[in-house]
Amino acid sequence: MKEQDGGITVSVWIASLAMMIGLILSAYLHPAWLLLATGLLGGVVACIPLPYRKCVACYSLISILAGLFFYGYENLHSSEVKPLAEREQTIWIEGVIDSPVRRDGDAARFFVTITSWGENERDQNEHWSLEKIALRVKLASFQEAKQIEQWRRGSVIAAPIRLSLPAPARNPHAFDYASYLYWQGVHVTGETSYQAVEMTPAFSVWASFQEWQDSGARRIELLFTDTETAGYMKSLLLGLGQEVNPELAAMYSNLGLSHILAISGLHVTLVSSMFMWCLERIGIRRRLAFVVTILFLIGYVLLVGASASAIRSGLMGSVGLLCQVVGKKLDGKDVWAGALILMLLMNPYQLWHVGFQLSFAVTLGLIIFVPYSLHVFVRVPVWIRTLLAVTLSAQLVSFPFLIYHFHLFSPVSWLVNLVVTPILSAIALPFGYIAVVLDFVHPFLAVIPVWLSTAMLKWIHLPLFAIEKMRLPFTYWPHPSWWWLALYTCFLGALPISWRLGYHRKRDIMLTFVIFLSFIVAARQPFSGVEEVRITFLDVGQGDSIVVEIGDQKVYLMDAGGTMQFPAAEPWMEKRDPFEVGKDVVLPFLMARGIEKIDRVIMTHGDLDHIGGFKSLVPHFSFGEVLVNGTAPSKLEGEIVQLFQQEGVPILTGLPGQSWSDAPGIEWKWLHPGESTFSGNDASVILQLTAFNKTVLFTGDIEKDGESQLVQNGLTSVDVLKVAHHGSNTSSTEELLAVTAPKAAVISAGVKNRYGHPSPEVLHRLKKSGSAVYRTDAHGAITLVITPTGLYWQAQILDT
Repeated sequence: MKEQDGGITVSVWIASLAMMIGLILSAYLHPAWLLLATGLLGGVVACIPLPYRKCVACYSLISILAGLFFYGYENLHSSEVKPLAEREQTIWIEGVIDSPVRRDGDAARFFVTITSWGENERDQNEHWSLEKIALRVKLASFQEAKQIEQWRRGSVIAAPIRLSLPAPARNPHAFDYASYLYWQGVHVTGETSYQAVEMTPAFSVWASFQEWQDSGARRIELLFTDTETAGYMKSLLLGLGQEVNPELAAMYSNLGLSHILAISGLHVTLVSSMFMWCLERIGIRRRLAFVVTILFLIGYVLLVGASASAIRSGLMGSVGLLCQVVGKKLDGKDVWAGALILMLLMNPYQLWHVGFQLSFAVTLGLIIFVPYSLHVFVRVPVWIRTLLAVTLSAQLVSFPFLIYHFHLFSPVSWLVNLVVTPILSAIALPFGYIAVVLDFVHPFLAVIPVWLSTAMLKWIHLPLFAIEKMRLPFTYWPHPSWWWLALYTCFLGALPISWRLGYHRKRDIMLTFVIFLSFIVAARQPFSGVEEVRITFLDVGQGDSIVVEIGDQKVYLMDAGGTMQFPAAEPWMEKRDPFEVGKDVVLPFLMARGIEKIDRVIMTHGDLDHIGGFKSLVPHFSFGEVLVNGTAPSKLEGEIVQLFQQEGVPILTGLPGQSWSDAPGIEWKWLHPGESTFSGNDASVILQLTAFNKTVLFTGDIEKDGESQLVQNGLTSVDVLKVAHHGSNTSSTEELLAVTAPKAAVISAGVKNRYGHPSPEVLHRLKKSGSAVYRTDAHGAITLVITPTGLYWQAQILDT
């Protein structure tokens, strides 16, 4: 699509790239860049040859205007109540529900656009506003749970809410809730109870489509009696991704199949084709059928929740159908660019949404690379070439996004997609829609498509779960650096250019493949941290978990935190996927470091807050050995030891004086416990690590008596002390601190924990000993890096 204006030919494709550049620069640079860019533009343009001068000026102007637009949009979505949220103040709000209401157990979450608010009572100090907040509503009964599920987008609510600020990421490369909400246009969160909310239903288009979506979901539940299959079909057919069984969703994610459950171009193509076929069968003229199908697609996108991928697919599909009506052919890149520009004009923050990025990037990859890929292996049948081209192009483009956001990319993803995606597309998806449509006529007619799709899903999921459990190497990927992302993007951009220049002979293709493999090797970061010891004290709340990486040689995991799980009082209060620190904190961190084997696990003692998280980790990694304190295990410790033994992992213990080396200049010593009567916290495994002449003492939860024994056995001064028992007053005695004289101390404790850790007395003793104190409750995860030249610290949350 090109427009002619005053002799300037404007490419929509290039204009969309210029727009994205302007938005990205404005998101990360000071607004002064706009003035600088405007000033430079005049000087640079004058030096450019005349034939290109107007084009450069035009696209530069688009970037500058996009930057201005971003700043204006950002200003409109600034927060008035953020200062109140910093004080966790309660205010009265009136507003409109601005998202679907999602209930999980005894709480429901949704966005509310505030129309007015007051600091005191409802009718006092009222302020007009259009600010969006994330609201959590607490539920006290099953009746409230059922009633809140009937709340619809567009309804009006009034309630007193307690404001707070969303939590940032507290561990390296962890999910950043504050950043996620920011790009949703949300700066604060609120909490209230169901009893305190006044809800007034109001008609809205969104509410109508949500009613129809819920009606379709109920119909699917009746058709598919198997709970897992019903949840899967609700996601596949209606875009209700939250209905998928968590284990099934995790398997799809691990094998790179999550895109199947997202409404995409595949759904739009299939649905529009089926609808067109029906219209033509009843005698509607082709042109009119195209127009009616466009209107149908608009409704379909709203019905399935209007996600970024659904809107993008609907827009591009509608443009394609419109071209059929007017008899005009458009370049796929221009259609893509038009959809991108339109969606970013509606909300430029979408550029930072993962779903938006993947949908547009993969679609662009298919548009650009599939035509070229079809010219490779020309002797292979066309349908096989097409299938290979689509699969490999999608994998090629999605790879950097998946390892950046999720640190996950299975080495068999391309093969699984090559086999599974066509089967699901040809059977599960169409038969699912056919079953729902036939059910409207008579439920009996839907029996065969329901049986076929259910049987096929069970048949195909069985080997997929088996593949997932194989623990294939090169599945977890370290967080990529900015320069790797930039070079990989340049590599992808150069591929079609080099092809058009004639570089597509066999040796050129082989060279391209070698370069691609070089990028894959570089993504593993084989030379990163080779001569360093990296110790990360994870923020696992009120618990301990420490990851020690000895260059590229060994990985130690010392405890894994733990989450106290209380059974729900009633079935309706059960969470779909409850938070568990091993699964939701430790596992994502290890994945982000690209760790797939843990050489030594140290379970310091049997307390839940130290070892509970191991249950979630055992299925995901291979292990060298497990070190325990040698005392009679607690019930929990026995269960975890049994899990390791089932995997064939040896369980060992040690004695004071034992030592071992992982590399030159790196030595471990077992200090405690020995053959003694200590139990509980005082039986914690105590290890001392000496790396490049720097000493770190790991003390578990040892208390006064155990510390006294350590001192009697002979301790030397240390550079870093991991403070015992989360900073409890029963540990870190003056005797221990006098002997060890630590230059720095690390305390692992939960934010606002009920125990009051760390104790003020302990903090005073550490200050008196001259130790610099790092705390996970104040700083998030603490990282200590030791190199031959010294050591340095990194805190996830900086002091303010």
